[in-house]
Amino acid sequence: MARNVLVLARTLGPLASVAQVAKACGGEIGLVATDIELRREKISGGRIEADRDYAGAATSALDEPVFIGSAIAQLAGHCECVIVDGLEIWAARVVQRFPDDPIERAAEILSLVSVLQARMADLILVARRERAAPGAAAELLESAIAAVSRHSDSILESDGVTLQLITGSPLN
Repeated sequence: MARNVLVLARTLGPLASVAQVAKACGGEIGLVATDIELRREKISGGRIEADRDYAGAATSALDEPVFIGSAIAQLAGHCECVIVDGLEIWAARVVQRFPDDPIERAAEILSLVSVLQARMADLILVARRERAAPGAAAELLESAIAAVSRHSDSILESDGVTLQLITGSPLN
């Protein structure tokens, strides 16, 4: 059965510890990269770039700033593990896309939760609370973390190199 893992990170950039967990899943690794400006967003279905490196792990990468639920589902169709790095960036992009629409913001969290519940592949979500944009983006990030936490098998903390279990099952 696929696992859902939430990693609360304190450092910027790809995490070697997350890459190692993804490699241990075996098979192909997908990466949803949220750090793309909305104006550079590609059309759905045309977003995969093969073999982008993530801390030493080769991935099928998909640049998606807002609709990460659909991006995860797309990658889970052919990957054993999907990493979503940058929930804090995603939250800022969702607020930027839907500045006056809390219903659309909530819908994006529900979309994320639905792929967590589907367990199509191992899923590793990385969030950096300290890097969240203030205001609505920080609030959205906290709401997303709370929702994801309820559906995570493990919640871990990362310093960029090591992982420490906060709650849930050990990854081994």
